[in-house]
Amino acid sequence: MALRIHSRTIPAVVLMVMALVPGAPVHARSDPRDRARVAVVYVPPSDPAHGEIYRAMRRQRVLERLGDVVRLVRLPRRLTFRLKGCGGEPNAWYDPASRSVTMCYEMAAAVVRLAPRTTSPAGVTREQAIRGPIAQILVHETSHALFHLLRVPIFGREEDAADQLASLLLLHLAPLHARDVVSGSGYFFATLGRQEPVDKGSFADVHGLSWQRFYNLVCLAYGSNPARYAHIVAKGYLPKERADTCVEEYGQVSYAFERLIVPHLSARPRRGQRLQRAWRVYRP
Repeated sequence: MALRIHSRTIPAVVLMVMALVPGAPVHARSDPRDRARVAVVYVPPSDPAHGEIYRAMRRQRVLERLGDVVRLVRLPRRLTFRLKGCGGEPNAWYDPASRSVTMCYEMAAAVVRLAPRTTSPAGVTREQAIRGPIAQILVHETSHALFHLLRVPIFGREEDAADQLASLLLLHLAPLHARDVVSGSGYFFATLGRQEPVDKGSFADVHGLSWQRFYNLVCLAYGSNPARYAHIVAKGYLPKERADTCVEEYGQVSYAFERLIVPHLSARPRRGQRLQRAWRVYRP
């Protein structure tokens, strides 16, 4: 299935995310050494309840497709993607010592449990509510890996930066796929936000509150294409006061990607193919 790319897409971002969609043609040739620097491991679950997750993610080659994205980056060291059981803890993380991204079966199972049985009142399907968060979580942790391996400088909290890079990449899937990810991830963050106790200690966490992550995600989506995501403001999911700055926020993230990640790609955009509207909005 070929990707449909809109006119404001960043070519380098598109090149990376094309590999996330089954059947999408990725024309860049990666160096054999780059391919050897990504490993994928599915550890069979010890809990029989996770068997279907194990089989589904292997069948859909979820980690392999993520690896195809990362192989377009010239990594200095090998990066491993791992799916495994974590003794009952729903978690996902990047470990700098082992240079590995791990998603727990328990984390995937938690996403499945939170998904609506049918379509939610906001129109989010069960499939969107499962695929969106799993994609967001995996790309978020991969962003941590890229920051570490490429020595990307970061102002502010790294967790916020990882959310921004993950959102930028996923928003440049084909329009329908991107909208699915935004809908599903937005549902996930909003559901967590309704359940999340907020006290003074909550503000000390390295992660933003779930509602903050929700608004940051939908703001970047709206900023990437206000016409396509106009419903986010029209339906009241994003306050107009925040929406007014979202094109600039999206441009800021795009500019950072251009300056900090693009130089490490094994296939650079052709001369003249730089940031388009987003570059012009933010360019200092």
